[in-house]
Amino acid sequence: MIFIFACLYVNAQGSTSKGTEFWTAYMANSNPPTGSTPSVMDLYITSDVNTSGTVVFENGSPSVNFTVTANQVTILTMPTSTYIANQGISHYGIHITSLKPVAIYAHIFANSSSGATLLLPVNTLGKDYYSINYTQMADETAYSAFMVIATEDSTTVEITPAATLLDGSAANAAFSVTLNKGDVYQGLANNDLTGSRIQSVSSGLNTCKKIAVFAGSTRIQIGCNEKDNSSDNLFQQVYPTASWGKNYITVPLSNRDYDVFRVILSTPNTNVTINGQLISPSQFTNGFYYTFNSSVPNIITSDQPIQVAQYAVSQGNTPSCGNLPNDVGDPEMIFITPLEQTLDHVTLFSASNYKILNSYINVLIKANAVSSFMLDGAAYTSFKPVPNDSTYAYTQIPVVNGPHTISASDGFNAIAYGFGIHESYGYAAGANLQNLNEFIALENPQTGSMQNNGCSGVDYNLQLTLPYKTTNIQWNFENGATPYTDNNPVIADSVVQNGQTVYIYKYPKNPVVYTSGSYSVIATVFDPSADVCGSTEDIELDFSITDPPVAKFAVSLACLGDSTQFTDESTGVSILKSWLWNFGDNQTSTLQNPVHKYLNPGNYNVSLTVMDVDSCTSLYDIPALHIDAKPVASFTTSTPDCLNQTITFTDKSTTTDGTLATWVWDFGDGIKDTVTAKNAVISHTYAVTGTDTVKLIVTNSDGCSSNVFVQPVAIHPLPIVNFAMPDVCLAQGSATFTEQSTIADSTASGFTYLWNFGDPNANSSNPNTSILQNPTHTYTAAAYYNVTLTVTSKYGCSVSKTQQFTVNGSNPVAAFSVENNNDLCSSNDVIFDDKSSVGFGNITQIIWYFDYNNNPADTAVYTLATMPADKKYHHQYPLSNSVNPQSYDVRMVVYSGSSQSCSNQVDATITVNGNPSVAVSNIGNICQDADPVQIQVNAGVYMGTGVFSGPGVSSTGLFSPGVAGLGSHTINYVFTATNGCTYSTSQQINVQETPIITVDSVFTMLQGGQVNLNATAPGEGFTYKWSPSTGLSNSNVLDPVASPSDNTQYMLTVTAADSCSAVAHVTVNVLLNIVVPNAFTPNGDGINDFWEIQHLDSYPNCTVQIFNRYGEKLYYSVGYPTPWDGKYKGSTLPSGTYYYIIDPKNGRKPVSGFVAIIR
Repeated sequence: MIFIFACLYVNAQGSTSKGTEFWTAYMANSNPPTGSTPSVMDLYITSDVNTSGTVVFENGSPSVNFTVTANQVTILTMPTSTYIANQGISHYGIHITSLKPVAIYAHIFANSSSGATLLLPVNTLGKDYYSINYTQMADETAYSAFMVIATEDSTTVEITPAATLLDGSAANAAFSVTLNKGDVYQGLANNDLTGSRIQSVSSGLNTCKKIAVFAGSTRIQIGCNEKDNSSDNLFQQVYPTASWGKNYITVPLSNRDYDVFRVILSTPNTNVTINGQLISPSQFTNGFYYTFNSSVPNIITSDQPIQVAQYAVSQGNTPSCGNLPNDVGDPEMIFITPLEQTLDHVTLFSASNYKILNSYINVLIKANAVSSFMLDGAAYTSFKPVPNDSTYAYTQIPVVNGPHTISASDGFNAIAYGFGIHESYGYAAGANLQNLNEFIALENPQTGSMQNNGCSGVDYNLQLTLPYKTTNIQWNFENGATPYTDNNPVIADSVVQNGQTVYIYKYPKNPVVYTSGSYSVIATVFDPSADVCGSTEDIELDFSITDPPVAKFAVSLACLGDSTQFTDESTGVSILKSWLWNFGDNQTSTLQNPVHKYLNPGNYNVSLTVMDVDSCTSLYDIPALHIDAKPVASFTTSTPDCLNQTITFTDKSTTTDGTLATWVWDFGDGIKDTVTAKNAVISHTYAVTGTDTVKLIVTNSDGCSSNVFVQPVAIHPLPIVNFAMPDVCLAQGSATFTEQSTIADSTASGFTYLWNFGDPNANSSNPNTSILQNPTHTYTAAAYYNVTLTVTSKYGCSVSKTQQFTVNGSNPVAAFSVENNNDLCSSNDVIFDDKSSVGFGNITQIIWYFDYNNNPADTAVYTLATMPADKKYHHQYPLSNSVNPQSYDVRMVVYSGSSQSCSNQVDATITVNGNPSVAVSNIGNICQDADPVQIQVNAGVYMGTGVFSGPGVSSTGLFSPGVAGLGSHTINYVFTATNGCTYSTSQQINVQETPIITVDSVFTMLQGGQVNLNATAPGEGFTYKWSPSTGLSNSNVLDPVASPSDNTQYMLTVTAADSCSAVAHVTVNVLLNIVVPNAFTPNGDGINDFWEIQHLDSYPNCTVQIFNRYGEKLYYSVGYPTPWDGKYKGSTLPSGTYYYIIDPKNGRKPVSGFVAIIR
């Protein structure tokens, strides 16, 4: 269970639940503090100021002192000795007092059971109450309950219970009890006690005194689904009847299927309407309360004061008595406050006892005040209009654990509640408990408003409101002075309020001047219509006078066009409730910390007026808040704007206020720079072409920033410069250079060129430079020259490139050698080593003719760029298998320029031997268990030697699959002919798996039986074949069931997917049934002389026993190798009948019977 504790402040309408004196008691519940699941009672004490106090236990338990820190919660656990278990009177009251006003909450809880209430201070208590409960139903013995606590000695209480109490007190029959200060009367009943009237009455010399009344249940289930017996205790302090109202609006509990409501009457025959519909008097139970279900807001009005109670139902209930599976919650009772009694500021704190999953605050407020509503200092405007009354709005705010503050410029009503699995809590988040027809208030002469607290420095008028005319008022200020009696009070005014005429009296010695502090005033008035309390009545006002707040605020940098933040720094003894800002430009705000945007620069007179909850005000102003004009950002750029080249930006920004202090550059390519140095040189290089948007924001020394100045910058690509250089020897003279430059934007047609030939010998007739695209220059000396080409694009982007150019000598010398010239084979490359040279520079081209006379087209041309660095030139001649060598005429032609005048050649003849051709047999696939195989070789006409290598193969080519093992193996063969040339080949031999069969060689079975041939052959993709198939369940499975009629030999063949197979032989021996003869004739005639037992020889482990009629064993054998001859220990047995037992074993049952010897 979770609680929200409210420290509240209200508009000037009367007494609130904040005070300095309280009474409560530890009400009975279904979990006594000494049981197996004991309950606990805690007090939660909070305040808006630091204070201290004492808790006194009237049963004599030691008192407890406490302190409270402002806006925090102090938790106190009550002694178990204060628990009130039974009906009747006990001296178990709990009395709490504090030096300064506090708000207190009482909480009685156990595992999955809890009830909590807001406690009401003594000054708000009344003398007339009705107990408000609910129809009593629970999953265990439980009772409807109420408690009455006396705040003074000799208090006479008249009780009229609505149901028979446990002590037998009859329903609807009044009885009286006399209580002293701290006495508690607890009433318990099996039935609903709603409507029980509880009054403090005068008796003899004893006048009516204030009493505190609590109502609830020791445990209760709410809802019509009796299958879900979730229940909870209820514990709420009852509001005095005099504080009830005539107008209510209910707001449904969030995330519940429905709520239950009760409307309770203070006067019979009251007219009540709900959502515009008049409720018939016949629908009121006992003429006192009306119950209905609802899941929407309801507007409830009456012509006499009423009380409305809202009930949370047991978990899982629906209006149709069904079950809602995902529902969470438990019963709770909440007293709704009327629209006549509102708050404008509540401070809450959420604690997290007992597993509450979701907490909420329901708020009802006038629609025109929604904009001022704040939650935890921030605006909260997620309200909905109340159906059928758009002048009001409501919200259901989800909140987390911790402190929360809600406030508004006008009054509102709020309830706090939450739900968990079989857990709930709920109550009004503070209460305003003014008797609406009789009360004392302070009249502020400055504003004419009525309030119950005030400010120092203000002379207030005390004003008394009564629902009748009086002839005597005694004013007692509780300050030790003699009370002032007005024996002929004058009616200052009269008004009709909610259909009731009320009369206003003023204290004759007004105004009253107060300094800061706490005060009380009691008006004892004569009531011409005496009631149970007699003809006099005390009307009390406890109030505080505080010093006015001190207004102050801070302001952020104020620049034109920017939002200027105003931050309230006001302080005060009481809570501030309103802020009025005047920005000096005919604009205002009521926010605490507003943001304002000025439309023009200049000076403004800004003021803040703050008001606290006691209507005390303070003014603070800044006479000359200066709003700076914005600086103006601007810049220019250098040209040209080329890729990867530095661009310079020149700042042209200005400011009229202060000086420029900061420049924030955004170059549009993801690069930004913040500069604080004045006159800084800003440069940037772009790595990508295209148009970039460059932005500049400048800030002046007052912190005001300019609008963004934007200027596009087009970044153009650079030319990619390249040119081709000719091969030139000195004898050629001129050299023509070919330009090959490109550009990404395809604007090469707009290029301009500048060549520098690097020739120190150039002259005017043969200049060193040219602007032609493809110029020609004549060099006069063989040497190295640095030639430079500069290309400029149409946008002015220039790039230069320099290459070294060589003017070669005119007399090259061709020369080469052949590697391994005496051992050349047609299958190998012939390698020619270049030995050519030139006097200066380079050989620029080589042309090879590899078979100049027979095949002059077999050539290869190499330029300077393609010549191999190692000067080795490879050539592959056609493969020859001839035993006769082949001769080739090779010619090499070299050049040092591009003309024949700069060339030279050399010729040579080479001899290339033929390569042998050998045929080698291919094995391919072979089974693992196959015998070694010889690989066959045929070298034809070639003589030489060959060698095999690889897994499982000998050098002579004998391949052993068992040695090589499973898998694919590479077998290599090299044959070397007598001319030194070789032939090589390789093949893949795949050694395939041969199945491995495991099976018993012999199986034995009984005649007519069967046996499982449990063979195994690990592997996949195998096929199986048993032969013969006679007597087998399936001849194509690995382990068939055999049931042959005779001994049979089977053969199992297991074949792998690669066709490798294995074979196993299995014999199945069939044990035939034995045939026992019942007589034999051992008379020596050679016919039937032995007891021959057919088929018993198939049971070598059998036992045979023979007995005479006396049970004497005459014969015993294991096996039956020699049939019985009718003798016992060598002596012939007489003719007769003998008993035998034969146990064949092998799974057969023993056989017994009689055999006769006939002589």
